[in-house]
Amino acid sequence: MNMSFWYCIYTKPGLEEFVTIQFNQQTGIEVFNPKIRRKRYLRGRMTVAEEKLFPCYLFARFDLCRYYRMVKYTRGVRSLVGDRGGNPYSVDENLITFLKSKMNDGFIRLDPSHFEPGEQVTITEGPLKGLMGIFQKDLPVKERVLILLNIISYQARMEIDRELLAKV
Repeated sequence: MNMSFWYCIYTKPGLEEFVTIQFNQQTGIEVFNPKIRRKRYLRGRMTVAEEKLFPCYLFARFDLCRYYRMVKYTRGVRSLVGDRGGNPYSVDENLITFLKSKMNDGFIRLDPSHFEPGEQVTITEGPLKGLMGIFQKDLPVKERVLILLNIISYQARMEIDRELLAKV
């Protein structure tokens, strides 16, 4: 009888891939470590960076009775997420299925933030970081939007990447 369930494993920073490899080599435990692609400014240029969706966490499916000690004491693992008594919480299969359904080319597709015309926004990255504006409209290019900036009693329209905005 297979008693495998999904569990959330808390790892040491930057060791998610190492732990994944250890599990795959030692036991063939199924591991899910969702990643995303984000646009960000690096040295004044827009680049695409790969990031963990949940840094320091990964999901693994295994039989707790059979593999608990091996998982807990694998190099790079801090703990299994659970209660104060050390009892690991199982992760709902529906959550894993939902996350996997959002994957495309090995990465989770995040739905872009939805802004309403007239809503206040702030720029979160780049040379204009911290400036506030008013969302105007989506542009035909999916990732671009038009905002109205208030700069020193002058209003300027600006086209900007949606990912660089946050609601105020």
